[in-house]
Amino acid sequence: MPFLATFVVLAIAGIVNAGYLVYKRREEKPLVCPINHDCGAVTESRWSNTLGIRNETLGLLLYIFCLLLAWRGNYALLFLVTGVGLLYSIFLVWLQIYVIKNYCFYCLISALIVLLLFLNAFYLWLTAF
Repeated sequence: MPFLATFVVLAIAGIVNAGYLVYKRREEKPLVCPINHDCGAVTESRWSNTLGIRNETLGLLLYIFCLLLAWRGNYALLFLVTGVGLLYSIFLVWLQIYVIKNYCFYCLISALIVLLLFLNAFYLWLTAF
């Protein structure tokens, strides 16, 4: 099951990425952006919270939940959850491009991971029949 192994690796990468953002926020240390943008402009914007929960915390919870769903073999729900995560990631990237007009490297990496998780979940769901 190479797609399941890929899914697990991607989910762990997402946990590391989101965990790093949660850690930096908790320690109140500035993010260093490797693409020469102001990550803080994104992570401290008015869109950095959803229903009072920080987006990086939501991402961390998403990745952990995806790991649990993959472990249980619930590929239909996994496909649904990653689909919702992908739609929200697309919205957040749109905000970075058109509203905030700044980019967060770690947020873009998270969006890419969610896209790849969605594609993997779709394949796992299709082959589960």
